[in-house]
Amino acid sequence: MTNYREYMIDGIRVESTTPAGGGDGRPPIIFVHGGCHGSWSWEKFLPYFAAAGWECHALNWYGHNGSEAKPKEQFVKRSIANVVEEISVVAGGLSGPPVVVGHSMGGLASQKYAEQNPVAALVLTASVVPAEVAGMKLEFPLDMNELWGPPPFEDTLEMFFQGLTRTEAEHYYSLLCQESPQAVFEATRCTVSVDRIRVSGPVLVLAAELDIMTPPNTGRALADFYGADYRYIRGRGHNLLLEARWQETAGLIADWLKRSIL
Repeated sequence: MTNYREYMIDGIRVESTTPAGGGDGRPPIIFVHGGCHGSWSWEKFLPYFAAAGWECHALNWYGHNGSEAKPKEQFVKRSIANVVEEISVVAGGLSGPPVVVGHSMGGLASQKYAEQNPVAALVLTASVVPAEVAGMKLEFPLDMNELWGPPPFEDTLEMFFQGLTRTEAEHYYSLLCQESPQAVFEATRCTVSVDRIRVSGPVLVLAAELDIMTPPNTGRALADFYGADYRYIRGRGHNLLLEARWQETAGLIADWLKRSIL
């Protein structure tokens, strides 16, 4: 059994799960979703990790899934690096340096947070890479003064939901929201820098075979950049958090955390 609650902190909506018997001194986990997504990305991971003994907090970026909306003129200029603000606010309410688990754009935001703050560990799943890592550049058309996306369903199916059934993809597509064009530009052109020397704690990088947004070769390069542990997951797509075999992904992370920090 696990305990579930939602809370707001400085305009940020957070979903949280905790072990029914309380924690045992291990660090809390902050889960950071990707672009156009929300804390629902972690709906399977939250009960899984709480049942395994972890205190979990899945935040929502400003303007996403119930968190405070920014004025359009501010939102369109929000960088992926600005999500450090949301992570910092949530981390400030916790007992100590967290494990930060980021997906896609949230992986890059997590790297920026770890560059500026102590972390117990950093887990990057299908993560956007910083400028220092050679990445595949995607030339999405962008109007920097207008909100971006979500793309048409068939395009999104190829981009985000390769490993889901059509019915599952339709459900999650309905939950997607618009994104800052600045953040999309940074993610697709790999323009945000990270000083790896300042990133503390062990790092794990996961890459999925079928992912065209953050393909395995960039995941491998990202792991090499940090000297991190690397896992290549066969037959999986960009949203490996939600696919039918999500337990394998969660189990890889849980086992690595036990070996690395407990």
